[in-house]
Amino acid sequence: MPWRKLPLDSGCWQPPDKNPLPFAGLLSSLPEEYDYECVVTGTLPDVSGTLYRVGPGLYDRGPDRKRMMLDGDGMVQALTLDGGRARFRNRYVRTNKYLAEELAGRFLYPTFSCHGSGPLWHNIRLTLPNQANTTVIDWGGKLWAFDEGQPPYALNHSLETLGQPALDPEQPALRYWAHWKLDTRDRQLHCMSFVPGPKPSVNVVSLDQHGRVQARQTVPMPRSVYVHDWFVTPRYFAFLLHPAFIDFAKTASILLARETFSEAIQWQPERGGILVIAERGSGQVWNVATPACWMWHAINSYEDGKQLVLDFIASSAGGGLGDGDSPLFQVMRGREPGGLDSVANHLRRFTVEPGNARVADQVLDDSANFELPTVSNTERGLPHTWAYMIRSEPGELFPHALSRWHRESGTSQSYRFSSDVYCGEAIFMDEVMDGAGGERGRYFISELYSASTQRGAFAIFDETQFEAGPIAEIELTHHVPISFHGYWSGRRPQT
Repeated sequence: MPWRKLPLDSGCWQPPDKNPLPFAGLLSSLPEEYDYECVVTGTLPDVSGTLYRVGPGLYDRGPDRKRMMLDGDGMVQALTLDGGRARFRNRYVRTNKYLAEELAGRFLYPTFSCHGSGPLWHNIRLTLPNQANTTVIDWGGKLWAFDEGQPPYALNHSLETLGQPALDPEQPALRYWAHWKLDTRDRQLHCMSFVPGPKPSVNVVSLDQHGRVQARQTVPMPRSVYVHDWFVTPRYFAFLLHPAFIDFAKTASILLARETFSEAIQWQPERGGILVIAERGSGQVWNVATPACWMWHAINSYEDGKQLVLDFIASSAGGGLGDGDSPLFQVMRGREPGGLDSVANHLRRFTVEPGNARVADQVLDDSANFELPTVSNTERGLPHTWAYMIRSEPGELFPHALSRWHRESGTSQSYRFSSDVYCGEAIFMDEVMDGAGGERGRYFISELYSASTQRGAFAIFDETQFEAGPIAEIELTHHVPISFHGYWSGRRPQT
C-alpha cells in the first residue's frame, strides 16, 4: 500500500569497504555473533569486570533496511577484563520479533519509524514489538535490555535470552522507558513508565540490589508528551516535559498503518516546557514552567541546600523524530546528511527550589555539539566531579572527540582522536551498587570505530591524564554498529 512507510531497499546501502561514507560501519548490520580474546595495546588497568553495551545491531534483513538510525534489533556486547586480558562477546536479544523475522528473512513488524513488510494486519496496532536496543544494566542477578515503552528482556551473563519476567510482579503490564536511574545513596534502581492519554501519569518502580520492589510511586503529569530521560536525587524525581507533543489526532492513522509512531511526535516550542518535581514518598508534586528545549539525555541531578540542580544536554530544536528528512533518516539512505552546520546540543542547567514558580536557566557550554553524557556511578544523584560526553564540531554527525566539564570550576577539556576514528559514550569502570565501598573510579572506557580499518575497538582512559589520550586500546576483528548506552559491572560473567 503506497501510504505505508515500508523499509528501504537494502540495495541502497553498501558495506563499509565499498561505502563512500567514512562512518558507514556504524550503520552497517553485524549479523555474526562472536566470542574471542582480543589483542590489547598499551596497559590495561588493574580492574576486573565487564562492560555491557546494547544498540541496534541489525539494520538489514533480507531485502529490507530500516529507515532511521535509532531502529534495529538489539545486540548486546560484553567486553570482559580480567587478569590483564580482554574478551569480546556479542549476542542478539531473542525477542519475539527477532525470532519471527529471522524465520521469515525480512522485517515483518512495525518499529518506531518504519512499518513492516509483512501483511497489513501485522502493522495495525497501537503498541510496537520490542527491539530491546536502547539501554542495558546488570541488576538483581540478570542483565536487562530495555527498549522505549516496553517491558525489558532479561538475559543471563552469557548473553542468553531468558524472556520477560516482570520487574514488578504486582504490575506486570507496566511498559518502561529506556532510561533507568541508579540511586547512589540508597543503592536502588528506579524504572519509569510513562502512561499517556487524557490523564497522563508516570509510575516509578524502585528496586533493591536483589531486584525486590522497595517502593512504588505514581506522579500525575500535566501534559502527554514524548520524553526519553528524567532525573533522580535522594529526595526528588523530576521530569522535563519538553513540548514534543504526541498528536493523538494521528492515532487513527497509526492504527491503520498510514503513519509511524515517530511521525506522531510534533515539536511545538511555542507551548514552552513544564518541569514536574515529585517529592519521593510524600505525593507532593510541583509543576514549573520552563523555556522550550529538547532533552534527549540528562547529565546528572543533585540537591544544593533547598535547590534542585538539573544538568542536561539541551537543544532548541526537536529531536528529529517526526521529520522523515532529518539527519537520523537521511544517513540510512547512504546520503551525507545536511543541516549540521550549527551548534544545536549544548550543556544546560535548570536550578529550582521545589515550590518556587521559576527556574534559573543557564547555558554551561555551547562551544560544540554534545551528547551521551555520563558521570561516575558513585556520583549519580549527588554533586558530581566531571561530566563526560561525546563532542562533535559543527558539520559532524558522529563525534571524533570526548569532552569533560568540571562542575565546580566550569572548565572543560577535550581529547580528539584522529580524523578517521569515531568515539562513543564514556563509561566509568566503577560500580557503587556492587559490593562495599563505592569508591569513585579512576578509569573509563569508550567504544571506537576506525574508518581506515573498518573495525571497532575500545579505548581506556585514566582520568588523571585524560588529555594525554588512552592508556590502552582493545582491538576487535570486525566493525560494530553504533550502540548508544552501556553499563560497567564489577562482576565477571561465567563462561
